[in-house]
Amino acid sequence: MPIEGDGKGERPKRKPPTPEERRRLQECFEKGEKAKQRDKDYATQMFGQCVAGDPGNHVYVVAFIENLQKKYNNNKKGGNLFGMKGMGDRAKLKKMLAKQEMKAAIMHGVELLKLNPWDIQVLVQMADACAGLYCHEVEQYYLRQALEVIPDKGDVEFNRRCADALARDGRFDQATACWERVKKYHPDNDEANQAIAALHTDKINWFGSGKNEAKDAAKKGSADIKGSTREDELRQRHGEDPADVGCANELAELLSREERYVEAEPVLQKTLEATGGDLKVREHLEDVQLRRGRHQVMVAEKRAIADPSDENKQLVQRMKKEQNQLELDVFRARSDRNPGNTTWKYEYAVRLKRAGQYNEAIKAFQEARGDAKRGAQVAVGLGDCFRMIKQYRLAVTNYAAALELMTDRDGELRKLALYRAAVVAMDAMQDLDTAERHLTELAGLDFGYEDVSDRLDKVNKQRNK
Repeated sequence: MPIEGDGKGERPKRKPPTPEERRRLQECFEKGEKAKQRDKDYATQMFGQCVAGDPGNHVYVVAFIENLQKKYNNNKKGGNLFGMKGMGDRAKLKKMLAKQEMKAAIMHGVELLKLNPWDIQVLVQMADACAGLYCHEVEQYYLRQALEVIPDKGDVEFNRRCADALARDGRFDQATACWERVKKYHPDNDEANQAIAALHTDKINWFGSGKNEAKDAAKKGSADIKGSTREDELRQRHGEDPADVGCANELAELLSREERYVEAEPVLQKTLEATGGDLKVREHLEDVQLRRGRHQVMVAEKRAIADPSDENKQLVQRMKKEQNQLELDVFRARSDRNPGNTTWKYEYAVRLKRAGQYNEAIKAFQEARGDAKRGAQVAVGLGDCFRMIKQYRLAVTNYAAALELMTDRDGELRKLALYRAAVVAMDAMQDLDTAERHLTELAGLDFGYEDVSDRLDKVNKQRNK
């Protein structure tokens, strides 16, 4: 299970699933997808395992909730058993959150949502659990689900909670919309005006003003004149015909341009289902997921610059690791679908190397050797992987092969290959001739590169002993 917590009130840590766990969860997800039309209870069981095993996976959570809503015919109240169990179990969930027992909270919340996927308190508590695990995208999804059924759309506490989650992710316009709702239902609320002003300042500090504000104003003006926006039109068309690939792609791209990836993904997911797995839709969905991940890393990095606390720095590293895992999963799937495509194989190999899976990366790099445009990069990647598993002679051989494949445009890559080949030859193999040859060529290109001058001096001293 990829969630850890010590139950002592400390902030829990979340480990991403291992490759084996991911494969198992993906198998559960695929079983749920196949079963959801004929056996929603079995699909619920499969999707529930996915959510419990990887609570930060937005696709799993959306599938879990949407299947439950269809199971109960969208009645907004769930099953009959919920009233008998709900009160005590919700109190138990609250205690788990207070103790930071996130593993138990997620699993318990999944069981409660099986009884009623519209329960506001449980949805908010699941959002709290996800926030504690840095699963901010899924946190926002649970909050949006709660907003759909909350009696008072202008509820101050709830909108404050939503606004905080959105602002933390750098989505200041959407956070402002939460406080605008408060103003709509409670015009005399002073906190709303103060919060809107603060969010405006934060947006300028993070992203600057000018173009974004002009774009927002133009969009608002267009909506006022026409009575609706292009988004409204596309959403209506998509609702009427989810299998309309052109409409879905345009709507998803519109939402993505505004960094509303959490809204774009379900659009494409629904069309993917309606079209029976259209390949172009699947790849568009994967692209949106990748853009969303990069955006989240960017927001985390900006937060760490503004507040360089240990927690924020750790968050950046965690988000980068999870982004690499997302990219690894996407390029693995594309490689499997297109075994002859060396571009996807190369991208897959790069992510394997970045994840420290060097043996698997070597195999993928070797399968990508047919890519004429990336021959040098492939050889350097192989050299790096062989170096990390201490196959030093193979590492130097691949660095040398990379140098033979390089052109004048590969200046920085040439320096890198020369330096790494020299370091391996010098430190691991005590091959002074090879090390000196590479260091001398590198010194001719860039004498200030890393510690080249010091290493040349060291080679000379060892020769003169």
